[in-house]
Amino acid sequence: MATAEQALHALGFRELRVRAHGEAARIELPPDDLPRLGDPVLRATVLDAVRAAGFREVTVDPEGFRSGRLNDALNVGGGPSGRS
Repeated sequence: MATAEQALHALGFRELRVRAHGEAARIELPPDDLPRLGDPVLRATVLDAVRAAGFREVTVDPEGFRSGRLNDALNVGGGPSGRS
């Protein structure tokens, strides 16, 4: 994961996360950076870099990066403790 993130930093992305799900990776970029992936050459370079880090499948999260996102999953039940 760190290798994939380092590769994306080298491509000019500053804030990002690469979430590992087994052999799959999900790239989270700030919403303002998502349009950059409209460039087919850059998009292919990004996907190749993440695959080179050991992931077989790579997706880009269309909702983008948001700090604390994983905490949302912990609070599915509603209140601060995750219970309704």
